[in-house]
Amino acid sequence: MALRFRVAGFPVQVHPLFFLTTLATGATGGWNPARLAVWFGVVFVSVLVHELGHALAFRRYGHGASISLHGLGGTATSTGGRRLTHRQELWLSLAGPGAGFLLGGLVLVLQLLTPVGQAGGWVGYAVRALLWANFGYGLLNLLPIVPLDGGHAMAALIRERKGNRFEWLVHGISLAAAVVLLVLAIVWKQLWLGGFALVLAVLNVGRFAQTWMERVYALGIRAASKRMRATYEKTAEKTAPPKPPAPPPVRLEAPPQRPPDFEQDLPELPPDPQFLGEWLLGNGLPELALQPLRAAFATEPSPQTGHALATALLETGRHTEIAGLLSSPSGAHLGDETLTLIAARSEAAGQLPLATRARELHQRRASARTPRA
Repeated sequence: MALRFRVAGFPVQVHPLFFLTTLATGATGGWNPARLAVWFGVVFVSVLVHELGHALAFRRYGHGASISLHGLGGTATSTGGRRLTHRQELWLSLAGPGAGFLLGGLVLVLQLLTPVGQAGGWVGYAVRALLWANFGYGLLNLLPIVPLDGGHAMAALIRERKGNRFEWLVHGISLAAAVVLLVLAIVWKQLWLGGFALVLAVLNVGRFAQTWMERVYALGIRAASKRMRATYEKTAEKTAPPKPPAPPPVRLEAPPQRPPDFEQDLPELPPDPQFLGEWLLGNGLPELALQPLRAAFATEPSPQTGHALATALLETGRHTEIAGLLSSPSGAHLGDETLTLIAARSEAAGQLPLATRARELHQRRASARTPRA
């Protein structure tokens, strides 16, 4: 059963897996109950402060936010607001590590200027653990690897300067950095760091392959378009009637030739409606993305495809279709993140019944997953 409370006005939910993973990481030094209790308190406070940094940044930019502590750490999620700029996303990504560094700095000052620094026993262990959790993990979290905060900050910088056409670069840098981290973990013989790096690499290799394919296709379209334009201009110039020195006699000119069909010069579009729909959606064309995403979700429904379809429907204001999707059997394939997005965006658009329906479905699933005694 999840623990729920509020901090600074933000709802906080602590999942059972957070307790299990925190205790499991602390058990590497032995099953000492006092040590595990201190470690759990350190991790709980550090992760909560980190996510509060993100949540306060959301509030600063006019968003509501909720905090969830789970098996992989924590997440601060927006509950609605205007669209963030790339620069705001940059500061939002840095706010979490920044809050952790502030907490670590406060602990460091107390260690240097008060008797806490000379204390031994569990107090000394708590101080060292707080410094590691906030400085060590904070620096690790700033590596340029998506989905770490450093990866999101790197992505915001690239999008700010280059636009969304360089998503391949975002995941390419993330993949390369994860591989370097994996090699270092092997050299340093750090098993936990190697496993962490391997997970990050797996998360980015598929996205890099997809975005690279999108880049190749876009470059092919651009090259074919340039060749078509050049040939058309050349054909039009050849077929233009010459300027006569005197009033010209009436004569019939052959109609200008149509430019050659360059459709065969385009690279073949991957026959995957999910790929096409997500590519169109990612390039700001939700109207065109709807048809392939509907087909992909109807053929093989999955949480990823459902999230893309719901996003396209929200972007185009098709709230009635979203309501039908929630009521259909396929709605069971919509993930919790998608339901949260539907609820937040629908409420912001004034569609309160739809927002209530999405939240009720989310809560019903959470209750069904909760083990009962």
